[in-house]
Amino acid sequence: METKQSNETLPAVEKKGTVVEMALADTSQFVTFYYDKHFFGLPIDDVIEINRTLDVTPVPMAPEYVSGVVNLRGQILTAINLAARIGLFHDPAEQKEYNNVIMGNREEPVSLLVERIGDVMSIPTEKIEPPPDMIEGINLKYVDQVCKLDNKLLIILNSKALESAEENKNKNN
Repeated sequence: METKQSNETLPAVEKKGTVVEMALADTSQFVTFYYDKHFFGLPIDDVIEINRTLDVTPVPMAPEYVSGVVNLRGQILTAINLAARIGLFHDPAEQKEYNNVIMGNREEPVSLLVERIGDVMSIPTEKIEPPPDMIEGINLKYVDQVCKLDNKLLIILNSKALESAEENKNKNN
């Protein structure tokens, strides 16, 4: 039996440069969350999981932004208080219930403590902009980009800067 080679075109979804592929390529996804009145996001690739029920154990002599450690299925993670880390006012004595955004690499993840979890948002890349020169109360070294939404500003954080301990090394020298 003879086989014929076909010159048929592939279905549109499988072709490079299709509308579906271009639409996916022109958006970025962010895990969103809130602290006080601010609306934040992290690139979805930087987030491992979200956990609402981890207890924070304080650690003596830790930097102000480190609330302590959490135990995630036997793995001990540093718990970073988002407000303290980025320069927002917060009262360390105030006991709040936080949600944990587990982020970073899988070998050494950290827990980012946030007040409330939002959604996963797909945002067209043309709507994403560099941050303005000033955002009220926030240290811009932790801000990567922003996106103006209908009624609020999404502040896209730099996960590498949030995790970094460089400033602590510099303070100790």
